[in-house]
Amino acid sequence: MENEINHIDLVIANFLSGEATEDENAELNRWLESSSSNKKHFEEYKRIWDNSQTYFPPVEALADQLQIKDQIINRLTNYRPDRSISFWLYRVAAILVLPVVLGIGWYIGNAGNKEKDIICEVSTAKGNISRCTLADGTEVWLNAGSTLKYPSSMNGDLREVNLDGEAYFKVTKNAHKPFVVNTKLAKVKVLGTVFNLKAYSNENKVETTLEEGQVEFITKNSAVNPIVLKPGEQVVFNHSSQKLSVNNVDTYLLTAWKDGKYVFKDAELKDIIAELERLYDVKFHIQNDSLLHMHFRGMFEYDQNIFSALETLETTTNMKYKMEGRQIWLQ
Repeated sequence: MENEINHIDLVIANFLSGEATEDENAELNRWLESSSSNKKHFEEYKRIWDNSQTYFPPVEALADQLQIKDQIINRLTNYRPDRSISFWLYRVAAILVLPVVLGIGWYIGNAGNKEKDIICEVSTAKGNISRCTLADGTEVWLNAGSTLKYPSSMNGDLREVNLDGEAYFKVTKNAHKPFVVNTKLAKVKVLGTVFNLKAYSNENKVETTLEEGQVEFITKNSAVNPIVLKPGEQVVFNHSSQKLSVNNVDTYLLTAWKDGKYVFKDAELKDIIAELERLYDVKFHIQNDSLLHMHFRGMFEYDQNIFSALETLETTTNMKYKMEGRQIWLQ
């Protein structure tokens, strides 16, 4: 029976991608007519396939569908519970043009096997923003250059995920099952709330900004006491100094990125450059270090190209830029 299921999965994948032979089409029809459960099995795959075209242009949808086909085959041939197919997974990976287009990436799974939970991963390339919905209904926006890993079913005592990068969370409330986000330097624990967490592994600090509800911020250093945030507060943990600070902030400035905007107020050039490098996948070279501490305020739209951002900086200062490929020199 297991070999039959593995084979029919391949046939279904070929049919959905338009690559099935006449013999495979005939075999699929016979299999569908043999039982109602077979029809249900097929409809689930077809629903996934059809949904992959909803959010993307035809060319992108086709590329994504081919990835779905490969993942259907890989998942179903590499993992089987003992009795039947009890869990399957798919992912739509949006490959978007620079500077950025808001895309939706998601995983969907049915009730899985607790003992063999699958770790799902959503990654957002530089220049992109992604959105995904977890198994518990929690919505997550991922900023450029970020990766989120999480268990497919969230059947344990904790809803635990791992983040490298920046993400905005709208956590589904569950008083009996805390939601925990682990990062390289710290973790955030909540029951149901809205917050932003910035924790790129190549940076030496972690920032958590709370919009609604309540979160507990816990560093990996046991000598630093946990902090409970209130709405409108931001905690910053500096790993080098092992110091933790809490301030009242304008949360919009720190979360507007999920709406395709980078808003900055009295920000140093070095911080603006770090964001632009992630957004546009470029590398800046500063020929005068004193420029790094210049302060700016303004906004970049994510759908602007890099030249618009550079022109904005040039017209508001005495700086000049030179660009060769993805290398940019400021002086």
